[in-house]
Order: sequence, then C-alpha cells, then structure tokens
Amino acid sequence: MPCDWSFVSVDMELTNQCSSECLMCPRNSISRSKGFMQEDKFKIVSEKLIKEGSLITFSGMGDPLLHPKVFDYIYYIRRRGGDVGIVANPASLSVNNSQKLMEVRPNSVTLSFPSIKKNVFEKLCPNINFNEALKRVKQLIGLAQGKVGVRMTGIITEINRDEPDEYVRFWKELGIPSNMIVCHGRGGNLKAPDIYNPDHIENGSDKCGLFHFHTFITWEGEALACCHDLTGATMFGNLVNDDVFAIAERKQEISRNSMTFPICRQCDEPLRQFFLPNVPPPINRKGRIRFFRDINKHMGFGSCQK
Repeated sequence: MPCDWSFVSVDMELTNQCSSECLMCPRNSISRSKGFMQEDKFKIVSEKLIKEGSLITFSGMGDPLLHPKVFDYIYYIRRRGGDVGIVANPASLSVNNSQKLMEVRPNSVTLSFPSIKKNVFEKLCPNINFNEALKRVKQLIGLAQGKVGVRMTGIITEINRDEPDEYVRFWKELGIPSNMIVCHGRGGNLKAPDIYNPDHIENGSDKCGLFHFHTFITWEGEALACCHDLTGATMFGNLVNDDVFAIAERKQEISRNSMTFPICRQCDEPLRQFFLPNVPPPINRKGRIRFFRDINKHMGFGSCQK
C-alpha cells in the first residue's frame, strides 16, 4: 500500500545515453555520471516500487531502448504484477525492437514524435529521417493493436505554434491518442533560441505539483527532484540503499517548504501546475488509472493503459 503520494508515478532512467541530438534536449550539458542501470540495482529498485504499487515508466535523459536488457526488465516487472510503461524514440523502433516490445507487453508505450510537419521534425531531430520515423511508428501501431496502449506526444516550439489541432487529428485518424506540450526550458538548461523562447511562458515556481506524486530515479538508483537535474545536485536519496519510506519523508519535508533547488526557480514544466486532489493516494491499480486519466485529460491525452 502506498506510504503517500510520493511514488504513485516513477520515471526510471535505465540509461542517460542517447544516439539522437534533438534540439529540445540539453543532454550535452549532462555532467552527472553516464551509464546503464545494472541488473542487481534494477531488481532492488523495481521490487521496492512494485511493492509500493508505482506506475514505473522507463524514461529520463536517455533512450531506454538502447539498454541491452530493456525487454528483460519490462518482463521482470510485468511478471511480478507491476505496471510499466516506456517512452520510446522512433529512431530506435526497429522491426525487431517493436516486435520484442509487443512480446513483453508493457502497459503503455509513449512515442516521442515532435511534429508531423517534415521540415519541423527534421529541424528538431536532425539525426532522424521523418519518413523512416513515421514508417516505424506505423509499424508499431499495427503490432500493438489489442495488445499494448500507444500514445503520441509532440512539442510546440517557436517554429510550429499553430500545429496542435492538426497533430491531434493526424493521430486520431490512426486511432492513437495524442497531445502536444509547450517546449519548456528543462529547469533553465535548454538554450535553443530558434525553438524556445522563455518569454512566452510563465517562469519559476516555489511549488511543484509534479514533485508531490512523481519521483525520478537515475540509472544509479538516485532520487532527484526531476530529470531536468543534469548535475545530480538535487539528490535526496538512493533507492538501492534507502528505504522507500525514508525517501518519501524527505520528499514530504521538501514539499512542505518552497522548492529551493536552483532548477526549480527556472522551471516552466507544464505539469508543475497540476496539483493533487484533496484525497488519499490510490491504493490499487484501478484508483491509480483513474488518477492518471485525470492527468491525461488535464494534458489533453486519452487513456492508454492496458
């Protein structure tokens, strides 16, 4: 049973390595250690989160499909009754990877597809061919029907501010829920004036709704304030060594006060404005799905958990 809201949702960073050089990702500024989550650490962390009833999402500052054991890890969580999703880059959706995803059956697959406009997509993701990426995504959609929930997420930048309605219609015709979110500054780390203008977005916050129910775990098991921490300066625990309740208590203490981390003062992450309802945390899968459905509505998504 959850100790509080702290671990309702968890992003688990299997790796912070990535082969893409997308303009909206400040990954070149990462100074914390880089690597891949080893199996012993993964099992310790995932067992704690499964007992907590967390929705685990393989995500972070890297491409989880680059991890050599990603499919084994998905299967491990599912076999133990846990729920796991994955955020995938279309560049890594080879036919083999898509087929393996369907074999291990994550609860959901979120595909990062920044734009359906070829010129915009290839400007934002210069190392990825638009036509090839779209082909791979459609292959996965075909394989996933009736098996795994799929959703698309795009990004609104200075060069495609008029795209959201067209984007949603495009994916709706393929039977896929989708949304576009406004490009944000990754805690002040994104420096890309051609695509991101912080003047268009309300900056800074002394509170964070996302922090209350969502926890980010690095490939080393460290709990950080969020994935936008590229240095590791906001670490408040390590799930390999620390008890879940101890980390939750630290999160509660931080939440009771203002978010004092420097990246928080420069944050314009949209979900920081989503604050929890005045009710106890979900105690089972049904309750948690209902909670995430509310978030999806807030962000414009449809539900895709299986």
